[in-house]
Amino acid sequence: MTPAAYAKTLVLVAIVLFVTLPIGSGMWVGPVLLFFMPWALYNLVRLGMKPAERRPRVIRLGIWIVTLVLIGATQAHWENASREQANAAAAAILAHKARTGAYPASLDEAGLTEQPLRDEWRLRYRLREGKPELSYPASLMPLTAYEYDFEARKWKTDAY
Repeated sequence: MTPAAYAKTLVLVAIVLFVTLPIGSGMWVGPVLLFFMPWALYNLVRLGMKPAERRPRVIRLGIWIVTLVLIGATQAHWENASREQANAAAAAILAHKARTGAYPASLDEAGLTEQPLRDEWRLRYRLREGKPELSYPASLMPLTAYEYDFEARKWKTDAY
């Protein structure tokens, strides 16, 4: 088969990657898997029933498996990198508190540049009634956030 025979697969892969690779788009992994699993099962059955179709089906399955591994690795990276940035922010806030005796009014006051953390990692910090609130959204779960508990010094899930 020619590469043109895989054009539909590659276009669909490009669309799926466009939707699922950005930070915060991990919520689309589940729906992609819901479509992929029955399709993969169907193709695996067809591999046994139609030997003449094996090569193109194996190639398409391989393309999709590589795509799903790439999506999983990227979303795992976003999840881990977000936590690292959030841990660094929490440490800076706690260091400011130890140094001055009060929580900072902003991340800028804690020695970090707030806008890039807000834009790139969607990290939010505010001081409400003297209590700090630091949170960021979960990469894979929609409407779920992690919030730092400054008293217990640990992250809480489902902060929304």
